[in-house]
Parts: sequence; C-alpha cells; structure tokens
Amino acid sequence: MNKDLVALIDMDGTVADFDGAMVRELKRLAAPGEPPPIGEDGLYTDAPYIRARRKLIRSQPGFWRSLKPYKPGFEILAVLKELGFKCHVLTKGPAHEPAGWAEKVEWCRKHLPGMPIVIAEDKSLVYGRVLVDDWVEYYMGWLAHRPRGLVIAPAQAWNGDEAYHPQVVRYNGDNLYEVRVRLNLAAAEEKA
Repeated sequence: MNKDLVALIDMDGTVADFDGAMVRELKRLAAPGEPPPIGEDGLYTDAPYIRARRKLIRSQPGFWRSLKPYKPGFEILAVLKELGFKCHVLTKGPAHEPAGWAEKVEWCRKHLPGMPIVIAEDKSLVYGRVLVDDWVEYYMGWLAHRPRGLVIAPAQAWNGDEAYHPQVVRYNGDNLYEVRVRLNLAAAEEKA
C-alpha cells in the first residue's frame, strides 16, 4: 500500500444513511395530513418548522450512532481497498451537536473498524488523493486546493448534473466500472 495513496471517505450520505434516518424521524414528528418533509426535487423543504425538527432530531442521543450503513459508499470503499488506497474517514463535526462528534466515532469504530478517523470543520484542509463525498460544497472546496484530486460522489438529489466537474465522478449504483477506471488512473498517476 502506497502511504501517499490516501482516500478520504465522508460519513453522512456516503457510508452512513443519514437521510434515510432523518426522513423516518421527520415522518414520526409530522402532524396528520402534513405535507412530506421532502419536496418533488428530492430535497428537504425549507420550512422553519422542518429546520427546527431536523435540529431536534440530530441532537437526540443515539441519532448518529444508530445510522444504518449506506450500500453505495461501501461499494466504493471496497474498490478503494482493492486498489491499495489507504482509507480514512473524513467527516464534518456537527456544529451544534457536540455529542454527535463522539457518536460519529462510535459509528465508525463499529462499521469501519481500524479505519483512521478525521473529524474536521473544514474538509478542504485535509490531504488526500481521492475524496468520496456527497455534499457539493464540501467536495468543491476540497478540489479548489487539489488540482489533481479526484472526487467520487455517491448520487444524491443535491449533487446532480448541476454539480458537474471534470474531476468528479457521480456514482449512481450502475457505473462502478467508471469509478474503478478513474480510481485506477488516480492510483497510477500517484505511483508514477
């Protein structure tokens, strides 16, 4: 394994199903007949009461720890390991839920045993050859500092075609071959 061949793996929406858990909990809090918390565009509604409920849900003890593994992220992780990347979790600490930091570590220890964990407030400061992340703002900030970096973005409603960048491969569950090819190229460039 090449020590410089580092892949950074986001947690929420990448290897942990944050949105599945959030939607389930929002539906539990909904009043009878209330509109769904997710709009037709696949994004959360911006209503103040939905924002307040999301904050309440994230602050509940056990929320982060109980997230279920998210299959697309683990499929990408398997390819990274197969190709010899040294994988690290890179997750953003929830700004207003300090207990969430510890729960994220617990989740990683359970589902990604032995993998080093970096919790950051600014992901763009962390070195890696590859970033696997679903959030456009985070991976575009990271790419701004890495002209040779490669991003693999698990497909989500918020990172569709408008998030196109030549150094971003959007993994939709059907294009693992494309992901593998781009990761192979990145590994070869790093070893050259």
